[in-house]
Amino acid sequence: MKFSFYLTLSCIFLNTSLVFAKENLNNIYYSDIAKKRPIELYDNNQKQNSFNGCKDLFPKGNPRETTELTYFNKSKWGIRELCSDNFAVLYADRTKTPLLVIEKLSAKQIKNKGEGLQRTDFFYADPRTPTNGRAKASDYKNVQPSVDRGHLAPAGNAISARGMAQTFALSNIFPQDSDNNRGPWRKIEADVRKYISRSEGDTYILSGLIFDKQENSVKIGKNKVWKPSRIFKLVYNPSEDKIWVYLMKNESTNNVSTPISYKDFVDETGVKFAFIENNGSSNYIPNNSSNEENVLIENIKSKLIEFLQNFIQTLIIKIFQ
Repeated sequence: MKFSFYLTLSCIFLNTSLVFAKENLNNIYYSDIAKKRPIELYDNNQKQNSFNGCKDLFPKGNPRETTELTYFNKSKWGIRELCSDNFAVLYADRTKTPLLVIEKLSAKQIKNKGEGLQRTDFFYADPRTPTNGRAKASDYKNVQPSVDRGHLAPAGNAISARGMAQTFALSNIFPQDSDNNRGPWRKIEADVRKYISRSEGDTYILSGLIFDKQENSVKIGKNKVWKPSRIFKLVYNPSEDKIWVYLMKNESTNNVSTPISYKDFVDETGVKFAFIENNGSSNYIPNNSSNEENVLIENIKSKLIEFLQNFIQTLIIKIFQ
């Protein structure tokens, strides 16, 4: 009986280790492509300045209804439409940042995404953006007060190794207050994944930036990358008729913002989305039990996980070299 138990346990451990090793090798492979030939991370449809190659990521498969009623003027901001495996980016040459990122996730995808999928952690300039309309990793260094390279489509939402690598394109990155990124924003991302994991149907996540109305935004680095004054994350599940928004100032805080209704979000920001306006919207607001203690726990957990991931990845690299 004991032998059978230990044999089963050993098989589970071996299988998990092999899956983990395979995912890490895939991550190493795509990280290497990102360093040397980043354009190869994208298929032919994704290389185009068009959402035609990723319409399935948008509510009702209609990109226009998702982006048409934003406050962005295409000619003024130098708008680009960029597709990736698991997210779409409305990008601005002018700010050298994303303006809006759209994702579509289901409970099945969250539960079945690659076991052992690790962060590639290599940030690269998106080759699909023009040289004079893109940020470089160096723009984020030696900035005071300090900023992180914040994701709009989180690395934690990636469901494949290539999709993970794509989340580190600087077209998906913005200057985010370090405390904000590592504390409350990380908790919000985790809470959204938790909701999706027990939800029905597809959930759409719209993450976006709001800049100073007088266009006096802080600009960082040699390429003058704009730092937004506020950030938001809108969660929409049409199957459950639920929609709510997190809206936060891009500043140092340990407090997770209380979710607000879509109506309150529009009143506060003036940003609207046609797919919601045309269909009416729910006033559903989830119970928010987050507090500073939860954020602290999330920080400790994330740092421990990051340490273990880096240790195992380094070990695997040495084994296979």
